[in-house]
Amino acid sequence: MDRAREFRAKHGRVVGFLEQAGLDGILLRTRSNLSWLGSGPADGASLDAVQGSRSEIWHQSDTGVMAFVVSRERVTLVTENIELPRLLRDEFPDLDLDVVAQPWHESDVVRATVDSLPGPHKLIGTDLADAPLVQAFQNHGVSLVDLRDQITELRASLLPRELERYRWLGATASVVMTEVCREIRPGTPESAVVADAHRRLRKVGIAQEVDIVCADDRLWQDRHGLYSDRRIERVAMVVFCAHKWGLVANLTRMIHFGPVPDSLADRHRAIANLDRRIMDATTPGVALADIFTGTLIPGYADIGEPDAWRDHHQGGSTGYSGRDQRVTPMTEGTVQINQAFAWNPSLPGAKSEDTFVTTERGAEVLTLDDAWPRYEESGRPAILSLGTR
Repeated sequence: MDRAREFRAKHGRVVGFLEQAGLDGILLRTRSNLSWLGSGPADGASLDAVQGSRSEIWHQSDTGVMAFVVSRERVTLVTENIELPRLLRDEFPDLDLDVVAQPWHESDVVRATVDSLPGPHKLIGTDLADAPLVQAFQNHGVSLVDLRDQITELRASLLPRELERYRWLGATASVVMTEVCREIRPGTPESAVVADAHRRLRKVGIAQEVDIVCADDRLWQDRHGLYSDRRIERVAMVVFCAHKWGLVANLTRMIHFGPVPDSLADRHRAIANLDRRIMDATTPGVALADIFTGTLIPGYADIGEPDAWRDHHQGGSTGYSGRDQRVTPMTEGTVQINQAFAWNPSLPGAKSEDTFVTTERGAEVLTLDDAWPRYEESGRPAILSLGTR
């Protein structure tokens, strides 16, 4: 599958949804959906290259500096004159796109959207709407409907070309994780670990979306231990949400200076085994809520921690965001073929997390490095012992 075929297949999914929902067009504004439809790097480009399907300038924004307007016939890239050369040259080359480039001082995505869609139109779907935007469309006689959840579902089943670059991202991120963790020494600041991770990942165009490095006593208090100025004394957890071409590879690793105490090893092994059970239960066609109530909750009970699932979200489907769905007992929907997941069962002081894809042969874990130790019974990553204190 080349980039053009990937793009056409995704356009076809959007058109099918457009027709099913009775829409006249769809406006895509979020970074995740722009990257998804943008279909990754150009054909023949090195996966180490930094460019490809980047729509954002400001990394903290949910939106990019462009939009895609999708009709039954065409996809139109809407942007400002400032951005156009870079977007066409570096990010979305060789795609069959119409282009609307407005002067930056007259930029109006509503007018561009209305003008880009053929024929009369009264109902447009979008993945991100606020009251002023809805009103602006209404001023043009068009109803704008926020359909973000339904549009997200279009991304669930990954195409072959997506899987190729997701495998590269997962493998690369896991190797970098190993390199970063092996450089940690007693007294290393958590902030230095984050800086090292960003340096290594950015060299190959990977962004780090979550900066969690948590050590020692904080591990027993904080499930989302944002890095601090504290120095690592004995044990640490490092988390990557590595982001490239819109795809996100999530993984968590733990290190300990010297032999791992039995009490910590037992807790981590138990949570890693539970992670394996949940992975194995995540098969195409299974209801997401059934995984939670039939495997996850009983799994915590089996390790003697029946209520621990209440203390932290347990993960869920991923792909073009950290989590498309954080699964709960009430979550609707079923597992799709070739859908990405990252569960993250945890206990105070221990967590297990990797990104995998639901293939017909079972879970294909994308974020494993052979240089990292694993538990024999589950194949899940163990705690890395780093010499002696």
